[in-house]
Amino acid sequence: MKGAQLGFTECAINWMMYTIDQDPAPLLYVQKTIETVEKFSKQRFQPSVEVCERVRDKMGTENTSTDRGSTIRIKNFPGGIVILGGANSAASLRSMPIERLILDEEDSYDADIDEEGSPSDLAIRRTANFPRRKIFRLSTPKIRETSKIEPLYEEGDQRRYYVPCPHCGHMQVIWWRNIKYEKAENGEPKNIRLVCEKCKADIPERFKTQLLERGEWRAEFPGREVVSFHISSLYSPIGFFSWRDAVKMWLKSNRDFDRTLLKVFVNTVLAETWTESQKTIETVGLMARREEYVYEVPAGALVLTAGVDVQEALIAVEVVAWGKGQESWSLEYTTIMGDTELSFVWEQLAQFLQKQWKHENGTPLGIAVTAIDSGHRARVVYNFCRMREFLRVFPVKGRFGWGIGLIKRPKQRNQDGVYLFLAHVDELKSKVYSQLTIEQPGPGFCHFPVKPDYNEDYFKGLTAERLVTRRSHGQHILQWELPAGRRNEPLDCRAYSIAALNILNPNFDLLDTVGPLQVRNRPMERRRPRVLSRGL
Repeated sequence: MKGAQLGFTECAINWMMYTIDQDPAPLLYVQKTIETVEKFSKQRFQPSVEVCERVRDKMGTENTSTDRGSTIRIKNFPGGIVILGGANSAASLRSMPIERLILDEEDSYDADIDEEGSPSDLAIRRTANFPRRKIFRLSTPKIRETSKIEPLYEEGDQRRYYVPCPHCGHMQVIWWRNIKYEKAENGEPKNIRLVCEKCKADIPERFKTQLLERGEWRAEFPGREVVSFHISSLYSPIGFFSWRDAVKMWLKSNRDFDRTLLKVFVNTVLAETWTESQKTIETVGLMARREEYVYEVPAGALVLTAGVDVQEALIAVEVVAWGKGQESWSLEYTTIMGDTELSFVWEQLAQFLQKQWKHENGTPLGIAVTAIDSGHRARVVYNFCRMREFLRVFPVKGRFGWGIGLIKRPKQRNQDGVYLFLAHVDELKSKVYSQLTIEQPGPGFCHFPVKPDYNEDYFKGLTAERLVTRRSHGQHILQWELPAGRRNEPLDCRAYSIAALNILNPNFDLLDTVGPLQVRNRPMERRRPRVLSRGL
């Protein structure tokens, strides 16, 4: 259980090369996807082989005959084989038995692949025929409720790396709580140091090399069968990730109220899990937050996006204005009733998306990007978006899962001729709830207007879902659950509006200097053919 960029994948590579050179055996190395493991093969593993003469002579290179039979994901050598597999492909985790197994970044694996169960379990079952099997499981932790590496660490002997105080010799873990600093007048951190738990002396980072050289692993529960380790990025050697980097990341996440950055800090720097459960918002508190806008679009707003939720009998749409730090102002929420197979509801939506809202500086602003849910009426949505792509109207399709970002950009058009963006709804809804918990205007804060559509039903819909933990295929999964009888269109619209903002990915610092993004969406017109000459 580790922080990011501490060299543990390099440890895995060394074990693979040791296996090839000193102790041949079948070995399987697994990463999150087939694509990432192929990139690993080309950029990490094969270059390591090229520069290690003993391994190169036994396995060969991609250009020598001794490598005959090897591929990007299968490496043959005398007496054994190295297989590189993806946790998203059950086929790459089956077939031949293996004696050694490496599961890299296990917390990023899906809970179930191809309806065959956990990818980790599939891979581990391949080691059953070897009584001296060895399994190396390493990962930066992610979400507590679904983490695989945290329970594994807790089941083991729980080793942490203790370092000696250069002043009194007391052995201690480098905890974040013992990293101290002051702020300079410009807000930058200064005098960053580790404070000894015993003698309270300051230990500047220049002592880190000495600390690491004289440190040792100590187990919390000696004698347990599984050996487990925890180490944070605060141990990163001098020249890599520093205590100053950690403090600056911490200060930025708190200054901007950026819970996403704070989550990254907890996961990748402290090597601790982040909890997503128990997120509930009181509707009454949000209604009391409503305010009278002096202008349609307040001064801090710099760009407008729209999120559209499509159901069988209605279309819900919300327009949101965004400012620096993703501070937001809800502008308008409306529902268009009618069978969404029929054209008249889509004509009304098209007219709504052409609207403009007046900014406080007098500029009329249009919607910069619109994201439309294609989960219902996919072909109808595709047709609508295809004709309005020049207006930056894009279809999005919801995908479940954690730790995979907010959206996935398409590399090409789908078979219906549109760019279909994947919206990771679990992460998007979590971001909505995180922003709703911010109570002071500023980065991440959500403003709501005093308007008829922003009534109790709207706020009940915005806070309708709750996070629950379920067990599926032997794994804990975290899901958003909609209680029976509740409507959640406002929540979906807000999530898709955030997706639209990420599709646009505006430079808020630049817009803050030059002014809000002006978009004048012209109505669709039938283009007249160009006349090249009187004869054509």
